[in-house]
Amino acid sequence: MKNVYKILGIVSISLMMSCSSEPSLQKYFVDHQGDADFIAVDVPTSLLDKETIELNSDEREALESIKKVNFLALKLTKSNQGRYEEESAAIKKILDTDTYETLMRFGSDGTKAVLKYQGEEDDIDEVIVFAKNNEKGLALVRVLGDNMRPEKMAMLMKSVEKGKINLDAFKEIAQTIDIDD
Repeated sequence: MKNVYKILGIVSISLMMSCSSEPSLQKYFVDHQGDADFIAVDVPTSLLDKETIELNSDEREALESIKKVNFLALKLTKSNQGRYEEESAAIKKILDTDTYETLMRFGSDGTKAVLKYQGEEDDIDEVIVFAKNNEKGLALVRVLGDNMRPEKMAMLMKSVEKGKINLDAFKEIAQTIDIDD
């Protein structure tokens, strides 16, 4: 009987040690979806009319590799400046872990953004864009997919810039939440 207790004790300790207390981006999204201060939108790629989009095979493969886009934003107001700072720090702490690799940092007109990914360089599972503007607020975009390849995603982004892909569904979301001023 003592051996059973020892085994149960060892298993319990092992389980407790394997549970990470580190915050995750998934948990952050889940915790803030019902928060009245945040705007949360889950956008399936089915909103894009893929059949009418003229893409080459690499662009189409990149688009098909995207499964869902999660969007979370906190609009900055005079009353939530402290919360804005706290949430910015919390997101930065999550993204600064070894879980995410930085692809690039960019900024303009008072907006700073970082593009990160999770997965292997040639097989990305998740792309994260974190942008903040000290006058407008912050936005966190999480692109989930299977076998997303950086070079094909870059081609897809160029297609978006050229207007090959109609992003009206996403623009309507931005207008609804008033982040595209």
